[in-house]
Amino acid sequence: MNVKNNICLLFLLAAAALPAQTDSVLLDKNFRFRDGVYLSFGEFRANAPALGWEEVDAQLVSNMQAFSAQAAYIRRKGGTALPADSIWGFCLNGLPFVRLPDTAAVGAMAFAGLRVRGRICYFTHETEEAELVEIAAYNPLTGRPFRKGMVSREKTVVRAFMLHFESGDVQPFERAAFQSWIADDPQLLRTVADLPEDEASEKLFKCLLIYDDRNQAFVPDYNLD
Repeated sequence: MNVKNNICLLFLLAAAALPAQTDSVLLDKNFRFRDGVYLSFGEFRANAPALGWEEVDAQLVSNMQAFSAQAAYIRRKGGTALPADSIWGFCLNGLPFVRLPDTAAVGAMAFAGLRVRGRICYFTHETEEAELVEIAAYNPLTGRPFRKGMVSREKTVVRAFMLHFESGDVQPFERAAFQSWIADDPQLLRTVADLPEDEASEKLFKCLLIYDDRNQAFVPDYNLD
């Protein structure tokens, strides 16, 4: 075999060793991640789940419309359940879900679906919190309170979070943290800084969508064939 044939053979072997993949594609609301279980953020960012659903047994309930899910367990087939803190999240029907920390203690792992996918992702989850409220006992004859007291009641609170697709960092979706993440977009940064307090909560989400539109992120889109 001559030198030219040797060089051709080396190129063929190198090409065969490469993973089947297309060019990276834009991460937006239409992008569908590969289904399976992600054990780390790095796997999620690479669109490469550690385990496919055919490799695990899971007791899982999801609500795709509410972007929420709960899992009693996820385990390798024939093995023991994966520890909750070893699971970063999973993807179902192309939609990624992030595991909420410290939820397994209440009987099931809770997951939140990424409602916004982009350089800055966004998710929410509901939690029950105790709230002290004042109650009063009224005199039926006079209609006046004759005894007051504070009692604890549970209320449902929706918490919003953002996930940075470049670093994996997760922060509450609040103005100060958001501003630190959009420093590379000076025009939008000024807009957010100038928002009146009574408009910030309403317009901050719109600013996140604007940022993602201007500052795109890309994901490997593997060929599964």
